[in-house]
Amino acid sequence: MIYNTLIRTLLENNSVTISGFGTFCVKQLAAQLKGDIIYPPQTIIEFEYQKNIEDFSFVNKLSQWEQIRINEAQDKVSEWVALIETGLEHNKSVFFDDFGTFSKDPSGKIIFQGMINAQLNIENEGLEPIILPQKNPNKRERNMADPVKDKRIVLHKKNRRRDRFLFLSITFAAIVLLCVLFFKDQVPNLYQTISTNIKNIGKNENIDNKNNTYISKIAEEESEVINETENSVTSIATDSISEEANVMSSDNKVNTPVSLSASQELYLSYQKGLYYIIAGSFVTEESALLHINQKKLDKYHAKLIVHPDNPRIRICIGIFDNEEDAIQNAVQTDKNYWVLK
Repeated sequence: MIYNTLIRTLLENNSVTISGFGTFCVKQLAAQLKGDIIYPPQTIIEFEYQKNIEDFSFVNKLSQWEQIRINEAQDKVSEWVALIETGLEHNKSVFFDDFGTFSKDPSGKIIFQGMINAQLNIENEGLEPIILPQKNPNKRERNMADPVKDKRIVLHKKNRRRDRFLFLSITFAAIVLLCVLFFKDQVPNLYQTISTNIKNIGKNENIDNKNNTYISKIAEEESEVINETENSVTSIATDSISEEANVMSSDNKVNTPVSLSASQELYLSYQKGLYYIIAGSFVTEESALLHINQKKLDKYHAKLIVHPDNPRIRICIGIFDNEEDAIQNAVQTDKNYWVLK
């Protein structure tokens, strides 16, 4: 059929002109968000009716591919155009399977509604509409321009302030308790001993020397007790600081989503149960690497991945262990990205 040759020509050129009929061209449609559904990118055919246009390049292509003479190729094209025009005189529309539908507008001008052709959408193979999760109407919708706040970081900061306060409180209470226990037994004994020695100072020199020696021993014992108390307080404070450091270290452990690492390996092994964010699908490795360079996807540590059921080479920029997070990340990064599962 003529339209099969027409599609083949559109794969080589972005537009095809048929003399006395009009021009067919290829148009790329980006991914679209309609309601709660994300539709993948598509390649469609558009047509502009031009009765007086002349161009024989398509006739030459038809003659070359079907190995017929140019006049025979021109006759085939003319018959196809006449079939469409005659069909529209007796019917509202003329339909061609896997190509599209011709009809007329109120002014009598021929218009064309193209179908999604598989040959023109090889790069979009496997892309399906994605239904976004339902939003809670009671929650305020977040502005996409607002920065995303990580609740784990906020909780971590609150825990650090709480742990620091607890540490200081425990340390202060320990110091007060040790001071109370120490002076409770030492102060009365020390006071009584010093008073007794002062009263006996005037008795004689021997008694004075004995008293002075005794007082010195008491002072040394007091100094040793004070040193032991200070060492105990320092040990408790050190243990408390170590405990706080351990608590803060455990709080810093935050689970992170599965992500790509900056390794030198070019390909990823497909694993069932993981969800891969795909930034493009290509037939050859060369085309995929060229796309990575053009779109500057190295910042995502982009890797190549091949699904066991499909030989096409996909560009992966992220991996998640659940579909909801993968879809949200793909939408926030680029509306043209999709999720392979």
